[in-house]
Amino acid sequence: MYLRPITSQQYIAIHGLQAYKELAYNYSRQFKHSCILDSCQLNTGVHGGKYEFIAAFGAEKVYSDYTEFSSHLATNKDWLFGVLGYDLKNNLEKLTSNNQEIIPCPELSFFVPQIVISIDKNNNVSVLKGKLTEGFWDTERAESLFQVSAAQSPVSKEIYLDKIAQIHNLIYAGEVYELNYCVPFKHEYLAFDPISFHQKLIQKSPVPMAAYLRADHLHLCGASMERFLLKDGEQLISQPIKGTIRKGDTPQEDEALIYELEHSEKDRAENVMIVDLVRNDLARVSIPGHTQVEELFGVYSYLQVHQMISTIQSKVAKHTAVKDILEATFPMGSMTGTPKIAAMHHIEELEDFKRGWYSGTVGYISPSSDFDFNVVIRTVLCNEQSKTLNYNAGGAITIDSEAEKEWDEV
Repeated sequence: MYLRPITSQQYIAIHGLQAYKELAYNYSRQFKHSCILDSCQLNTGVHGGKYEFIAAFGAEKVYSDYTEFSSHLATNKDWLFGVLGYDLKNNLEKLTSNNQEIIPCPELSFFVPQIVISIDKNNNVSVLKGKLTEGFWDTERAESLFQVSAAQSPVSKEIYLDKIAQIHNLIYAGEVYELNYCVPFKHEYLAFDPISFHQKLIQKSPVPMAAYLRADHLHLCGASMERFLLKDGEQLISQPIKGTIRKGDTPQEDEALIYELEHSEKDRAENVMIVDLVRNDLARVSIPGHTQVEELFGVYSYLQVHQMISTIQSKVAKHTAVKDILEATFPMGSMTGTPKIAAMHHIEELEDFKRGWYSGTVGYISPSSDFDFNVVIRTVLCNEQSKTLNYNAGGAITIDSEAEKEWDEV
């Protein structure tokens, strides 16, 4: 049904912020291209981006080729929303990806939206582009049916333990210091509703960098808490996560677990190696002397886990191109390892699947060339044509990593 049209602010005052967000999620069903970036009311402190919630509906123009997209960036004066896939690395470095795709997807998918709305930290709604149609106020919900097969993966425990041994040999040989190794999972389905699934996912696991993206028959449903890169004027901020521990059942157990994470030599080693990599990446496009670590080894708590997050900031010259910034920093070191190029080369040999959009980044670019991008982790990709779901799990492997514990984490 349609509610009598009122203003967005009145709707939030009467029904609450979450109910308004649900209208936006439901509205996105009308469009073949849409993107919703949701901070789940965690958009404060370390994760303070510009928006609590920003959504884009409909496509005036779609880009799925890097050459065409990067040419557009040079003159862009509009909003852009979308995803850069991990395998875009092959355009940026002398690398290849010959593994099989679980779900075929273009190397990137960005669109110029017809409509953009945002909610700031004070719950103020703005229509940044276009105009919401009456259909936005439709409160009817699609029936959510889920019939999904059991998970399939080509990686057994035996194979996984052998891969960790191979990575340790690479570390002993000095090839890498840290390598992010991932395991794929696949499901077939008879019934699956991506938008309902995504909403349930972030209700169970609220995170500050959640992202839902539709690109025609592909749907990305992500509960990421990691920021790849934010640009606000001349400031760049990257916040890699390395180090995770479960939540406790009591405040006392929580306190002990936080202390354990804060003092874990393995997690601190993982974290500092990626911080150093990110600092070097940012320095490639930043003003000399203006790249610094704002916080090292900060521990932040979420609904199910505590995580170790570091924050690196830098300053770029006023007219530095978005393309140059992305090419200097992508893909993010937290999903590759160090040294980055060597790690990516060995990932292709160790993993038997093409990562696609996983390990990439979803976000927006504003008309003023500001942007905010997450890291595509804790994400399900849905292909409506083949009725296939894919998600991946993994972690950073260092010389101190214990293979059995890493398998348990996966």
